[in-house]
Amino acid sequence: MLISRPRYIYFITHFIAVLFYVSFHCSHRNNCDTLPLCHLNQICKRTLMTAAEKLAAVPDVDIDPEGTFKYVLIRVFGPEGPDGKEPSKLVVRGYKRAGFHSDVYDETMDRVKGLGVDTECTGGGRIQHDPSAKVIKVYGYSQGFGKADHSKTVEILKTAYPDYNITWSDEGY
Repeated sequence: MLISRPRYIYFITHFIAVLFYVSFHCSHRNNCDTLPLCHLNQICKRTLMTAAEKLAAVPDVDIDPEGTFKYVLIRVFGPEGPDGKEPSKLVVRGYKRAGFHSDVYDETMDRVKGLGVDTECTGGGRIQHDPSAKVIKVYGYSQGFGKADHSKTVEILKTAYPDYNITWSDEGY
């Protein structure tokens, strides 16, 4: 359980982390001017974001524009609030380049780790995406993560593809 601290403690902690990053970066480079100021600005913004802002920064859907590929349904958790609750949301990720469902999950974890959020893979399956017919089919399961709740996956996909015919089935692998 996270102990609630005043906001200034967080600010001081993050300020020290930024200073450490700058000193580490400069000590390992010949020229300190190589660290762009905009990079420091992004570090400060990410560390001072609220839980809702961190969750909003993670897109609900990121799938390949066409083809058949493995997908995972991931729950993303924001930092615990002062009320002791940990806000979360479900996101869908699927890529043809992934040989395994774990590859999709690992790539997603790498992309969101800088936001200070946690993730949990709730399951996986396959997506067949046909943009010319505006059809998406969700089916199958992941051998490593189990079957995702395809009905929830379809709900999330419909927010990103409102004019598509999106269906799901428990058939197939």
